[in-house]
Amino acid sequence: MSLLKLESELLKVKEDLGKVRGVNSEFDKVISEMAVLKQRALSNPETKRLITEEIKNKEILDLFASVEKDFDDLKTQLSKQSIEREKIADFVESLRTKKSFSFEAMNDAILFIEKIVETLDSSHVAIKPEFIGMVDLGLVAIEMGLHKSQASVIIESERLPEALTLLLHKKMLRNIIFETDNARVVYKTNTNIIVESDNHNIRKITRLAKMN
Repeated sequence: MSLLKLESELLKVKEDLGKVRGVNSEFDKVISEMAVLKQRALSNPETKRLITEEIKNKEILDLFASVEKDFDDLKTQLSKQSIEREKIADFVESLRTKKSFSFEAMNDAILFIEKIVETLDSSHVAIKPEFIGMVDLGLVAIEMGLHKSQASVIIESERLPEALTLLLHKKMLRNIIFETDNARVVYKTNTNIIVESDNHNIRKITRLAKMN
């Protein structure tokens, strides 16, 4: 299978998984309704008799049993795949040189950028807009006493927290790149970050994210 075909198959799997989540949500509703029916039947023998009489002319029992079997079959299949999936997942991560990270709060994302630079032991950081002309870092350079080269400014890593605070204050902290000698960190939105580096660093940064 070619890489293009593999990508296409994965996109189809992802799309189908979305449908599965929808089915699971619908089945939750069915289970809730069945629980109400069960409670009514247990609370009154006469009610159970009436339900039994009415339901015998419907497909509800056979449908429920069939759906339950399908869920069990799927669970068995997924269980068989799990060990092989773990092995493949390790291989996939060994190829990764780019990874996205999401956070619940903006402060967590900002702190994560600081930790990346610190963990990778970078001495300087180049700050620039992801898209040329979108953000002018001239004011940041002036306020921090930095030299602006084309669209970027370069600071010592120790001053990164100061720069992040200033960018946040000026509402410029969006689609900004923080580039070191061994990594490229793109602050996309308030809580989303994309990191590009070699695989060793990506794995290190991934472990760092799990510690947050």
